[in-house]
Amino acid sequence: MKRTTEFIHTLIFIFLALIPAVSCKNELWPVKDSDSDSSVKTVSTANRTITIPDADSTASFVMIDVNIEGGIDEIILGEDLIEVPYRTTVSSFSLARYETSYNTWYEVLKWAEKHGYNIVNKGVEGVFGEVEHEKNMSDAGAEPKLVEMPVCRLTWRDVMVWCNALSEMKGLKPVYCTDKDFKTPLRDSTGVAFDDLKNYATEPGEVDNPYVNTKANGFRLPYVKEWEYAARKRLDGTAISGRNVSGDETGSAIETTATELMNGLSFPLSSKQNEYCWQRQNSASNGPSETYTGQDDTTTTLSTKTEKSISGRRMHLSGGKLPNHLGFFDMSGNVSEWCFDYDVPYGSMNKFSTARGQRGGDYLNEIVGSRCSGNKGGALVGLTSGFRIAQNIPKNN
Repeated sequence: MKRTTEFIHTLIFIFLALIPAVSCKNELWPVKDSDSDSSVKTVSTANRTITIPDADSTASFVMIDVNIEGGIDEIILGEDLIEVPYRTTVSSFSLARYETSYNTWYEVLKWAEKHGYNIVNKGVEGVFGEVEHEKNMSDAGAEPKLVEMPVCRLTWRDVMVWCNALSEMKGLKPVYCTDKDFKTPLRDSTGVAFDDLKNYATEPGEVDNPYVNTKANGFRLPYVKEWEYAARKRLDGTAISGRNVSGDETGSAIETTATELMNGLSFPLSSKQNEYCWQRQNSASNGPSETYTGQDDTTTTLSTKTEKSISGRRMHLSGGKLPNHLGFFDMSGNVSEWCFDYDVPYGSMNKFSTARGQRGGDYLNEIVGSRCSGNKGGALVGLTSGFRIAQNIPKNN
């Protein structure tokens, strides 16, 4: 009996020891294992223009439908980082070509305030210099001066509620609700202060833990796995490394670390990362005289419409850098983007966090934060971030 018990314990030990070896393999994603039926899934894209009622055409925006072959793909989040990668799946989805512009935000905000919404922070049109010192909140909610300048200084709560307003404005079903039957959209972004950590509104249906109608056709925030998929995926089914900035195939955004070298890992350094990304080392320079949509992003032009930056570093108009493989712009750098997920480690069993996920890095920080797999979170009420609109692909497309 004793020998049988020892044998069973030995089998359990071997099984537990094999789990990390199986789950932490660092292969090119999508995963293609001998013990898996998954294969490389190609992607096709289609553009849809979303117009804003009673607004001019500059407030419209483009959604890119990411159609995955077979409807679902298996991915590894965080691949090629020293941290343990995490396997998951992602279904076809839609994501905005650009980070949400202030002029689009403003038109929806006006509608929301007339239709029973309370969005606490009104947003700022870009940031010129240090967020805390060079742009005060008296500019929040002012008339737009530019086209395609990202909105920022918004909390996670604000952008979630704004997405509901956009959905109702367009006659679509809102995603975030106060009730489990999805009859009452969340219309108020009011919540406790960032340092009142014990009193976040996390009861089901409250602002920090809304009921989520995953089948709704309305607009929403992207999930981290959708964001990373859009940042790394190629049309042929392969993907760039999570170490790279989005769109850059030439190499890693950061040098191989000493720890990686000691573990036999080595990655070529990018030669073209600044062609895809506004970050600390290049954001003080001029943008193009004509962005993808024909806007002038030069310092001279912008300085006639905005305050000048003390540090020289500034946010730029969307579309001034090269697009990535699926046609998305500025997924690395410029403004950090809110995602829906709580900011917890991949695969964590924790249900809540005092922070939500942010991705993409920004114009002010080092490029390490702009990697496709850069894992960054922000307090729910942090006022530095912008966002990119997501949606389930409409069924009639």
